[in-house]
Amino acid sequence: MDNLLAGVAMIATFETLFWIALGSILGIVLGALPGLTATMGVALMLPVSFYLPTATGMAMLLSVYTGAVAGASIPAILLGIPGNPNALATVRDGHAMTRAGQAGLALGSAAVASLVGGLLSLIVLILFAPYLAAATLAFGPTEKFAIAALGLLIIAAMSEGNLLRGIAMGALGVCLSLLGSDPFTNAARLPFADTLARTPFHNGIELIPALIGLFGISQALLDLDRLRNTSSAGPIPRIGNVFPSWSRLRSMWRVFLESTGIGTLIGAIPGAGASVAVFLAHERARKTTGPVDGEPAVGEGRVEGVIAPEAANNAVTGGALIPVLSLGIPGDAVTAVLLGALMIQGVVPGAALFANDMPLVYAIFLGMGAALMAMFVFQLLGVRLFPLLLRVPLSFLIPCVLILSCVGTFAVDGQAPIKAGYNMAVALVLGVVGYALRRADYPIAPLVLGLILGPMLEDNYRLAVKLAQGDHLIFLYSPIVLGMVGVLVLAALASKVRR
Repeated sequence: MDNLLAGVAMIATFETLFWIALGSILGIVLGALPGLTATMGVALMLPVSFYLPTATGMAMLLSVYTGAVAGASIPAILLGIPGNPNALATVRDGHAMTRAGQAGLALGSAAVASLVGGLLSLIVLILFAPYLAAATLAFGPTEKFAIAALGLLIIAAMSEGNLLRGIAMGALGVCLSLLGSDPFTNAARLPFADTLARTPFHNGIELIPALIGLFGISQALLDLDRLRNTSSAGPIPRIGNVFPSWSRLRSMWRVFLESTGIGTLIGAIPGAGASVAVFLAHERARKTTGPVDGEPAVGEGRVEGVIAPEAANNAVTGGALIPVLSLGIPGDAVTAVLLGALMIQGVVPGAALFANDMPLVYAIFLGMGAALMAMFVFQLLGVRLFPLLLRVPLSFLIPCVLILSCVGTFAVDGQAPIKAGYNMAVALVLGVVGYALRRADYPIAPLVLGLILGPMLEDNYRLAVKLAQGDHLIFLYSPIVLGMVGVLVLAALASKVRR
């Protein structure tokens, strides 16, 4: 009880609530603007979180995350353009309802589904994450290396495109994470060691500039291509009734529960992704929803076709935090950024977090709950403003994203101009690299996870071999590792049979 009260005290402050509200608004705006993603929003706000208390910073990032996930339904419903791939399943029914004059009902239903799906997945997170974290007490460096490899390969296997591209991007991220100096000897790893030792490059590539470059700057460069092909905006849709009736919501309890269960389960599997969950939930709603006189079927403009994917989409947020907090394995690119934020703040996920810092754990849970409530309130309040927001020209938006990216990168080490300039150069270079990779349809998520998990892979591998007195076959002696190898094989094969 004392830990819970301490967690409440961390969240129930004016500063924390202010940043939660601001993060929710920013997240909804980012989600509502097609092409801007939750990952980019969280990466841009990452430097701000370092100047806040840990609980406040995490609550703010979670509010950006949940707001952007929910906000992606806005352009999907109003314009038929998903804010990100996770809103693809919302387009058919949502935009059909807009054409039928029910845009307000579709937007309100999406907000309710986002809240219900997020809160139910949060309950699952609270119930299961501590037990999964406790199981990690049996893990030594051998098992931790296998966990990092498992997370990296699953993300690579589930990435869009083929398995080889995902593995290649993961390997590239690991290589980039190993630049700089040896963590055990502090010796520079590149030939010109004496020169590097006197420059910021001796410390390698930092996570924040890399994230901002790969997601913020690369997205702005992609939007430059879109700017040449963007047509003039169409008429602003009319907004009528916003909130669905209580009786209609109660009649859809099965859709809510099944969609939330699908989203939470998919979110808890590293690499599965919300895009899988939303289509599974939409298909399930189509099969279980019977015909009603005077209403179209699911897929042709029915409210259940909006609620199912949106509940699953937001349930993924709680499910994805389960492996992050309990195992230190991010489920997707957004939770990879959140994991990076925790680790930079000196918080190590796993059993130690739940054993030694339960007030912070409760604060994270409460912060996510507050973020979901703020998302719901602002999404409903802004229903009549969203059509105007969608008409923001890209020619204005792109410079704003670039300026925020440069300011956020510089703020990481603003007190050291040389290092700050180096970080900005890293962000710009990786922004161009990310742009080229995305244009060539290479997945970025495995690269980011390679950057984060690379040090974990190296440290635990070297420590395990050292404890085994140089025996590199030590990994074959652990039943846990052998079980994980089996999962790795299944993950590799899954990409071949996945639709």
